[in-house]
Amino acid sequence: MAGSRFRVRWDVMAILAGALAGTFLAAADRIDARPSARTAIEVVRPLPAGRPPTIAPSPMVAPDTASANVLPMGGASATRIVPSVSPALNLSGDLQRHALARELSSLWTRDAESLVMVIDDASHAATVSPRVTLLLAIAYAETNGKILDVSEAGAVGLAQATPVACRQERCDGKLFVTAEYLTGARNYIMKKPLGDADRIASRVLDDYGDDDTLRHARRLLKSAMSLRREGVEELDLLDVWASPRFYEAVKSADRHNAAALEELDRLLREGSSRKRLRAYRKKVHDEYRAMLRRQHDAWDGYEDDLAARRDKVLEEHFLQPAGVIKKLRAYEAGEYLAENLDVRFSAPRMAAFLVRHLEHKAEEAKKLAGEREDLDTVTAALYNGGSHNVKRMRAGLIVSLPETEHYMRKVPAMRRRLDAVIAAIPAATPDDAEAIVTPFR
Repeated sequence: MAGSRFRVRWDVMAILAGALAGTFLAAADRIDARPSARTAIEVVRPLPAGRPPTIAPSPMVAPDTASANVLPMGGASATRIVPSVSPALNLSGDLQRHALARELSSLWTRDAESLVMVIDDASHAATVSPRVTLLLAIAYAETNGKILDVSEAGAVGLAQATPVACRQERCDGKLFVTAEYLTGARNYIMKKPLGDADRIASRVLDDYGDDDTLRHARRLLKSAMSLRREGVEELDLLDVWASPRFYEAVKSADRHNAAALEELDRLLREGSSRKRLRAYRKKVHDEYRAMLRRQHDAWDGYEDDLAARRDKVLEEHFLQPAGVIKKLRAYEAGEYLAENLDVRFSAPRMAAFLVRHLEHKAEEAKKLAGEREDLDTVTAALYNGGSHNVKRMRAGLIVSLPETEHYMRKVPAMRRRLDAVIAAIPAATPDDAEAIVTPFR
């Protein structure tokens, strides 16, 4: 009996071992049959024939005609490019892209996989490019992946590009520009010397009679005079839409600004009374505020007009509510909008714009930054605030510019965070490294 029981136990154990082996084999078959992460992505977004084409700069073409409201600019229609994951990626590139996309998704970035893809492809196609992590930090700060956004100052799309910036970078394609945009742009630039004069006069009045304050005010006034025309040349880029009357108004405002600063210089040299300084300050302050209101009113109207046209075009073509399209089909919708309304809605084209524009801002930052200053911080400030504001901040003419100051901190911090994500990815083996040229610079 004892031997029989012993044999029965071995039989049971053999049966159990066989069952476990069958379970493991079945699991292995299921794993082999399961689609990979690459296959899963391909099911959602079909693979293209290759990378989106490089968008080379091309000459701007002045319009032959202009409608009553929209002032068109010539240029070929944008090529329809619907982003998808490229099949020609090495393993290292895949790991980096997916890691960055996961990190951005955790920060509520919309369609982070596509955002990383279009920016990396644009960087890869460019001869010279900033680091991909810096480009992504800018894109995150601008729209958080909402590539069809329209905001104040006439800024649109992934990179929040303005018509002026697009002209600077020679973007080819349609741009939606109206008389309201032109009015806002003129008042935005031409009001700044009046703001300088207002702040200098206020500084003197706050410590009236103090010699140190007066000397400081004279130094500020010298800076204001040297920066009086900063940004005015950018208005020349609007010549394909603006009328001669627009530039007559610019010249008139420029003469007025020069006279206002010269009057302040005379008041300071003569040691004018509080009463005269107060009268001067009130005059330039009221003029500055009036131009600021005209700027806001004009750009608010432009923003509302473009957003309404965007939504109308989308709903007529896709036969869905605009809110649904912007959330679920943004990249496809962006290409349709680029062809039919404004090129700035195209994510691939604005990624290419971002590479060029940020590289130019980085070169400008090298000229402005001190030896111990972080170049990314100055570059971010220039991208957000423009040279006319950044130079005034550095000269002391603008004491506080909250949005730009926040941007200067946010962008470098995000770039460092994304760099840390890349650094945490296991390195490729030496054999693999010989065949890999990483797109992350």
